[in-house]
Amino acid sequence: MHKVNLFIKVSILICAGFLSACLPVVSPAPDASGIVNLKSKSITQNVQGVEIMVQLGDLEVAPYRMVDNLSSFYVRVKNHRKEVLNLSQDSYYLVDSEGVAVKPISPEKIQSIVQKDNQYLIPYPYVGYYYLQDKEKSSFFNTFDSSLPYYASNYPQDVYTSALPDESVLPGTAIEGHLYFVSDILSKKRFEIRVYMDKPSSETSADFLFPFSVEK
Repeated sequence: MHKVNLFIKVSILICAGFLSACLPVVSPAPDASGIVNLKSKSITQNVQGVEIMVQLGDLEVAPYRMVDNLSSFYVRVKNHRKEVLNLSQDSYYLVDSEGVAVKPISPEKIQSIVQKDNQYLIPYPYVGYYYLQDKEKSSFFNTFDSSLPYYASNYPQDVYTSALPDESVLPGTAIEGHLYFVSDILSKKRFEIRVYMDKPSSETSADFLFPFSVEK
């Protein structure tokens, strides 16, 4: 019995190592400007008294794995100015190497989409699994920080509590949280998070540019 358990454990480790080696690696691009932290996979820039840090979050936010993949980025905004800083969700864009641009999706919209795709999950607050086998698969892959299509046990309200506040930033203060984008970034070669302090238009360029590369 012990030999069987040992064989299973070794097989799991080998399988997990193989899967991890095959997964794409997302990191700050070599041409990223500002303070680049390769360990935390974050980029920090300071423009006109506004400091913004963008860090790679979850490549597949669970349990919100839908037909269209949901990715997250952790963002911190510090206002070193003497006046109030107004940055809304419309200030942020994710743009890939093909020029496709998407705006962040709000927690309310995420919940609305998930409600149409919730036959697999037991409704909140009884979030769980209909099949024990699927739960075991999820536990295995989550243990090794893999990004495979099994639902994790995150609670639905987490997307609200962890989201970047859509509000003004007072002088000398900061806000932080996650931005969510409907984008399969692992299928990209490169993408960037753009931030506009004024309303973006065809005549304006982004004030902040956070490029990331995807190595496959």
